[in-house]
Amino acid sequence: MAKLHKRIIGLITDFGPKGQHYVASMKGVILNINSEVNIVDISHSIAPFSIIEASYIFNTTYRYYPEGTVFIIVVDPGVGSSREILALKTVNNYYLVAPNNGIFLSSFELNDFSECIEITNEEFFNKPISKTFHGRDIMAPIAANITKGLPLSKFGAVFNPSRLISYPIELNKISDNEIRCTIQYIDNFGNIITNIKASSLSLKDGAHLRVKLKKAEFNGKFFRFFEKVIKGSILFLVGSSGFLEISINQGNAAEDLGVSVGDIVTVLLSEVKNK
Repeated sequence: MAKLHKRIIGLITDFGPKGQHYVASMKGVILNINSEVNIVDISHSIAPFSIIEASYIFNTTYRYYPEGTVFIIVVDPGVGSSREILALKTVNNYYLVAPNNGIFLSSFELNDFSECIEITNEEFFNKPISKTFHGRDIMAPIAANITKGLPLSKFGAVFNPSRLISYPIELNKISDNEIRCTIQYIDNFGNIITNIKASSLSLKDGAHLRVKLKKAEFNGKFFRFFEKVIKGSILFLVGSSGFLEISINQGNAAEDLGVSVGDIVTVLLSEVKNK
């Protein structure tokens, strides 16, 4: 038997700390098909059913992996329903296996996909197939077989990318200095990560900004480093993922401001010039 190439499968789930046995089951299915694969736990701490969080985690990590990496994204509020499970290949040679629930178009445009297949061929499924654990019984074995070099056409019929679901994440420029945006992630430090790409703005250190959250408003300044403001002060900065963040120096901005992932906020900026 020919030696299998060392390939990578990246896992993103909302299983949480009490779902590690679910992760272990998926890994067992994968390793029984291809024992040479490298399995990377990207995140299993996505908030339950949060397409927004899963999209953010995938979008900010996938590009650091080698071409040919297969990503399984099991954040699946529709598990057991008639929603499609798809296998896609991008033009830059990444593979995604996930439900058709908005994940795919969170990071890619339609023309970024070179192949799109609806997974229907039960020959490759882990049996018996659970109605509530398609991550183990459908997605894991399909991903493992992709790493063995099987073409996507083996797993089902062509799926028209125009049928991919788009998950609504609001980002709306109201004026040159007012943007309605979505909180797409809150990290362990309470930093609030918006979906405003910093590359779309030109901000100077010390620029005054204001954020409107429901009925409250908070003021802060833009700086590139936390130490530029005193402890406990609000500041705006560009995070490592390139998005505008709202933070509190040595504090928890999300708790203090009372916001959650998915909330819509308005950011008002001064001294902003469009690039």
